[in-house]
Amino acid sequence: MLDGSSINVLIVDDEQFILDSLSGFLEDYEFNVTRAESAENALKVIQEKSFEAAIIDLRLPGMSGDMLIQKINSVQPKTRFVIHTGSVGYMLSEDLKSIGMKKEHVFFKPVPDLTVLVSAVLSLIKEGTGQRD
Repeated sequence: MLDGSSINVLIVDDEQFILDSLSGFLEDYEFNVTRAESAENALKVIQEKSFEAAIIDLRLPGMSGDMLIQKINSVQPKTRFVIHTGSVGYMLSEDLKSIGMKKEHVFFKPVPDLTVLVSAVLSLIKEGTGQRD
C-alpha cells in the first residue's frame, strides 16, 4: 500500500477547525500538507508548489470550490480532487465530471472516519499513476 510520505496534498476550507483537523490527520499518515483558507489563497499556493491531490470545500468565501477545482485543473492537470462539503444535496457538475471526478470523490461533512479521505486520496493517486494492487 502507498503511504503519504511523497504525496503533496492541498486542503482548502474556510473553517479553521476543519483545516486543523484534516491537516493533522493527514500529517499523521505522513502526507505533505499545505493549507489554504480561501480559493484565492489556494491559487497563490499552486503557483509555487505542485500537488498530487487537493481536498476542497465547496462553500468558500469568494470563489466557489467548483470553480477552484476547474482553475487548479487548468494549471495542474495531474492534481486529483476530493470534495469535502456540508452541502448534502450536492451533485457533481458536468464540468467536474469532464475532468474525471466521480461521486466517489465527494464526501459530506462531518466525515465520522477520516481514514476514508486517506483511502480516497491514495486511490486517486494510484489511479493517476496507473498502479495496481
